Amino acid sequence: MRSPTEELEDRLTDLDPPYESEEERQIGRMLDQYGVPFFYRQPTIVYQDGQNQLWKPAFTLPGYGGLVIDYASGSAPSQRQEALTREQIYQYNQIPATVLGPPDLDKPNWDKDLYAKLEQLYRQVLDSMRYTPAGTGGRE
Repeated sequence: MRSPTEELEDRLTDLDPPYESEEERQIGRMLDQYGVPFFYRQPTIVYQDGQNQLWKPAFTLPGYGGLVIDYASGSAPSQRQEALTREQIYQYNQIPATVLGPPDLDKPNWDKDLYAKLEQLYRQVLDSMRYTPAGTGGRE
């Protein structure tokens, strides 16, 4: 006989997008737990090496100014370089982003750390927009 936990896990899995890895599933479930809406593998155009390319970052957060969470899998040296390269390309394209790898998800409280980083990146997005409330005549 199946336990209630196994049944719940099956029901949650049925509702999940077709994640490409267990780590992406963990990130997606964390975003769900914190109530952060996201698009999974939303096509995004980035400019790299003199041409436009179509990328599909793991998560795009529309409510966070289009902030991107990407996941770079692989072994330690190559994964770190891949994550750094992706972060630089996102920064060049003015896309707020954080790129995670296996070491990030191995840390205790990685979910709380990621949420804190998302809040920090979101504040930077808002600061860069220099939003001026209506009725001030455009003056800061």
